[in-house]
Amino acid sequence: MNRFICLLQNFILIILHSNLLAQSPSKNALQIVPEYKGGFRFGANMGYYAPYTDEQLADIAAGNPALKVAGAGITSLRPAMFGYFAEEWGYDIRIQAFKHYEKLGMSENVCFIGYPPAQYRDKTVYCGKDTSALYANMYEPIWDKGENGTPVNDKNYYALYVYKTVKNYGQQVRFWEIWNEPDYAFNYNNMLPPDKKGSWWSEDPAPCDYSIHAPIQHYIRMLRISYEVIKSLYPKSYVAVGGIGFPSFLDGILRQTDNPDAGKTTLAYPNKGGAYFDVLSYHTYPHIDNSVREWSNAKQGFVHFRHSDRAAAGVIRLKKEFEVVLKKHGFEGKKYPKKRFIITESNIPCKEFGEFMGTPQAQAHFLVKAAIQCMKNEVDQLYVYSLGELKEDKEARNEFDKMGLYEKLEGKTPYSSKLTPAGIAYKTASILLTGSVFDSVQTQKLNLPNQVDGGAFKCKDGTYLYCLWAKTNIDRSEMAKWEYSFPLSLKINRLEIKDWNYTSTQKSVHSKPNKIQLSSSPCFLKPIR
Repeated sequence: MNRFICLLQNFILIILHSNLLAQSPSKNALQIVPEYKGGFRFGANMGYYAPYTDEQLADIAAGNPALKVAGAGITSLRPAMFGYFAEEWGYDIRIQAFKHYEKLGMSENVCFIGYPPAQYRDKTVYCGKDTSALYANMYEPIWDKGENGTPVNDKNYYALYVYKTVKNYGQQVRFWEIWNEPDYAFNYNNMLPPDKKGSWWSEDPAPCDYSIHAPIQHYIRMLRISYEVIKSLYPKSYVAVGGIGFPSFLDGILRQTDNPDAGKTTLAYPNKGGAYFDVLSYHTYPHIDNSVREWSNAKQGFVHFRHSDRAAAGVIRLKKEFEVVLKKHGFEGKKYPKKRFIITESNIPCKEFGEFMGTPQAQAHFLVKAAIQCMKNEVDQLYVYSLGELKEDKEARNEFDKMGLYEKLEGKTPYSSKLTPAGIAYKTASILLTGSVFDSVQTQKLNLPNQVDGGAFKCKDGTYLYCLWAKTNIDRSEMAKWEYSFPLSLKINRLEIKDWNYTSTQKSVHSKPNKIQLSSSPCFLKPIR
């Protein structure tokens, strides 16, 4: 009997071990992109603000009723788990923090990964004087036979890092973003037309051109390793291209494989880069990406449109540019599945720097309008940069110092900082819209004139919430007015109207559905039964 039990135990161990030896997934993103059911997410980037702990930052993001912390209405977070940090402090160092995020109700989170410690970094100089920023040994086999207790090949440092990271945090993370801004460029080759020498549309980026200091095939290799390892552990998780900003870089990923020999297709490298990511994650800062200005040959200079509606439109303008590239390579839902979209960094400043737009009012308007445009245009998540302002007004040196949902956090007693106008506006939109979905048919029934924007959103109980505003159209001005009346066909008798700052004032007004005075500030209108 004891011998039988021993044999049975050994058999079970063999089965468990064989299950552990997960290999490449049977399907990739050329065949399937998992369905997303998480609803639109009002997200924020985490950052580091001493003396706040990660848990305390989560409290002020989502709110913590137990501590009577109201929060900023954040429903998803974008933390990071850097390779060098995990190696120094241990891969389990933030398990309790991630569980705290989940406890506060934040889910469908994004985590961006990469950034090796010195001992695992590729020391090769591919161009200029800088070594690669990526992991060494990425072209070692991804999998082995289970040596050293893991199914991945421990000699492939990046594969091992991804495996250990995802195994620890996969339950609290839905989107894994591979690197942060891998296409961050040091010149303008990324924006040159295809017929110009050095253009990323027709040539691979030179390693000197951009921050990873490595051939683009190495980034595609990162995507492949990430996809295989993450999907082996959590098949319904998403692999995302890491917060890119330039369609030409996306084209480079999609037109070649991870083969270090010029991205050629071979038996060892059968798929181009589009096979290894589900989600196009991008970054958009409309005040600096030409969204709010156009070149005029007549004036031999730029014509500016520095107002919130033009900025919010820029968020979707860039998405459409990426969609053109995806469609060109077959990712239109017929040949290959469509990619999903998220925005993991976006904002405009609340203070002007040089020619850049920036006022508290414009910033508050922008965040609400950008969220609405995302919901209307199938962007699943929007992550504000950043949770807290980096500097006080008198200390601020550039626009990124003044993009917080909260006033300056660093050096302040935890929970003492106040929401900025942008934070109040974003929280209002989140509290009122979370759980609802954009309804294009109901929006068409509004018969909105060209001077008004917004939409109809269907709530879980089947009722509608409308968000409307008068569109801005004057450079450096948020002044706009329009009188709007709901069509009689909607049979609305009365409305409850909440302004953009409702979560601060807790005030609303009742109104008839006609002759509503709209301004550039988004307002939320709910029919009263």
